[in-house]
This record gives sequence, structure tokens and C-alpha cells, in this order.
Amino acid sequence: MRHVLVFAKTPYAKTPYDHWLAGSGIEPVILTTTEYAAGYAHLPHVHAFDRYDTNQIVEKTALRLARAHAVEAVFARAEADVIRAAQLRDLLDLPGQRTASAFAFRDKVAMKDHLVGGPVGIPAYRLLDSAYTAVEFIAEHGYPVVIKPVSESGSLGANIIRNETELDAYLARPWRGTSQIETFVPGQMYHVDGLIVGGEVVFVHPFRYVNDCLSFRANDWVGCLPLAPQDPTYGRLVKAAEAVLAKLPTPAHTAFHAEFWITPDDRVVFCEIASRTGGGMISAMVRHSFGIDLDKEWLYAECGLPSTLGTLAYRPTGCLNIPPSNGVLEHLPSGGEPDCVREVSFTGAAGQEFHGGVKSGLYLAGYVVDGETEDDVAANMDKVAAWFSERTMWRPTESGTGGTL
Repeated sequence: MRHVLVFAKTPYAKTPYDHWLAGSGIEPVILTTTEYAAGYAHLPHVHAFDRYDTNQIVEKTALRLARAHAVEAVFARAEADVIRAAQLRDLLDLPGQRTASAFAFRDKVAMKDHLVGGPVGIPAYRLLDSAYTAVEFIAEHGYPVVIKPVSESGSLGANIIRNETELDAYLARPWRGTSQIETFVPGQMYHVDGLIVGGEVVFVHPFRYVNDCLSFRANDWVGCLPLAPQDPTYGRLVKAAEAVLAKLPTPAHTAFHAEFWITPDDRVVFCEIASRTGGGMISAMVRHSFGIDLDKEWLYAECGLPSTLGTLAYRPTGCLNIPPSNGVLEHLPSGGEPDCVREVSFTGAAGQEFHGGVKSGLYLAGYVVDGETEDDVAANMDKVAAWFSERTMWRPTESGTGGTL
């Protein structure tokens, strides 16, 4: 039996690796979080870890297992696993994305370094190595600016700094890890998701964010809406994504999730890109829209298995990620959803205490919603958000910090 080592920071329902590999002669060796271990418990090789993102026993165990099972490939679809998977491939000389490529797709300063002077606009930026750098950067470029970690996802730790008071508030309690500072870019944000197999883009589609990636800070939902192929913005965003991929050390097989703004003066400006599938409900949305499971096809490519991609059909389908409120969840509506709902995902249950949204891709309730047109989907997303809000019940915690969606 052949083996693939899988860093599995997703619940089994989303990534049933054994089901995808059934009949292939390849068996997955799973490293996962304690939270998700029960879903994979029926598999013969499952290893679970507390504090998965930062626990370095994960890497030590991965090396031991990779050698013991003579794995032929390493698969990792989560941002937290991109670097550790690449380093393991380097160490064992396995095919797939190597560390230099992973770093370019993970570190927001490094990725922009690759794009300087290219065909896609980028904001002015600098590694934030001290408060002096922040002061000097703002003196040169003015407010507003954005300070964010160089290697987080889902807008975690991102701060829009509009004036000196906000700068002082940030500097008094800065992000503990490495950060960057860049000029604020106004405009509508979009994302482009796709799949590369054998060095060729085999799937790509742009989407518009509904609300924005910082909506979770106000415990509000963020959604994704596909652009119609005839939308004039469609081709511009696809071209921009392909130009970015051409400038980066892009691996032969990878999914990608890129973000861009289109500014009020109609410029396409790069935000960031990741060598993985999008977070939240994006993969589920793509599956319902096009009939393609990006994670499965990406896994097949990494394992050298033939693609199951056929002719893609398109049905307008969007998704929304609804974060928790502050308080104890008393009732979570399940069943009786509006007819436009095609898939539902919950990450919590009644009786749990929450403290609001954490990052844009982390949700309490996720929905995939369809419609006859993109405008129908947008209206249905609002309908589902309102339906959820009306039926969800919260009570304050003892400290009185509870709220409602």
C-alpha cells in the first residue's frame, strides 16, 4: 500500500481523504487537531495534537511517520500547514511545493517583493520592524495605513490606522509576531480562486466580497458572490491573478486564493495570495457552482492520480459566513432554511459561550446559497442572514458581555 501524509486541519466531513482515495491504492496518514480527531478515528493512521498550529511535536511526528510509511507525497490545505509541509518535502526530497515557494505565498512582504515592478499594482509597503518604521512610513505616505501580521490569514490581527490616536493605541499593544505596514487601498475587494495542475491553470473564477473581510469585528457576516463571465471585471481579475502567479515561484500543483481591490479610479490592486483553497465556505460554494471539489482535485494532482475534472457547468451560487456574537448561544436554528440554501455548516452548538468573531473565515454558521442570477444570489444571501438572525437566541454571560447577531 502506498501512502500520502496529510496535515488535516479540517473536519472529516469537509475533507474525507479516505473516501477520495478509495480504490487508488493510496492510504492517507493523518495528522490533525484534537478537535477533529473523532471524525478521522475510523482510519488506521491518525495522530491528533493539542495546540496544533504551534505545537512542534506535529513536525517531529510528521517526519517519523513519513519515514516509517515511505510516503510518496505530502498534502496540506490549511495556511498553518503550508510551511511545515514544504519543509518536510525539502527534508525528504518529496515532490510538491518547497519552502522557498511556500514562504513567498505565506509571507506578505516576500510576496510583494516578487511583484514589485510587475503588471499588477501593489500598495506601498514595508516590514514593520519597529515603531520608528511606522512613524517614518506614515510621514512619507500619510494616513490611513494598514498594519497586519505577515503570515496570518482571515484578516486576523489586521488594523486600519486612520490617525495618530489609533497609531498610539496600536503601538501600546502591538501584534506579538512579525508585522508589515502598507498604504490603505480604498475600493471593492474581490477574490480569485483556482487550481493549477501540471503548471497549467485548469480552473479559475473571480468572486466579489459582500460586506468586507473585517465584518467579523462587528459580529457581522461576510459573503462571497461569483462574477458572471460577462461581467467586465471578470477578465481583468483573472488576468491579474495569472500575472501574479507568473511572478511568484508557483508550484506545479496547487490551489490558490488571491485577493484584489478595484479602486474608485478603476485600478486593480493586489492584496495577497495563498497557495491553498479559500477559507470559510468558499470550497463548498465552488463545488455547488461548478461541480468541482478543489481540495479533492488538488490532492489527486499531488498524489499523481488522474483528474476527475469534466466539463464544468455554472450555476450562480454564493456563500456567507456568520460569526458568533458575544454571549451564550441558547438556540441555533437548524431545519426550515429558505429554499435557496444548498449547504449548511455549524461549528458550535447551544450552550457554548462565544466572544464574537475571530477572523473572516471562521464562522458559527456557514451557508451556501443559490439563485437564477448573481443578483438573485445576493438577495438570497441577505434573506438567509436575516432568517438566521431572527431565529438565533443568545443570553448575556455573567459578565454582561452578551449580544445578538
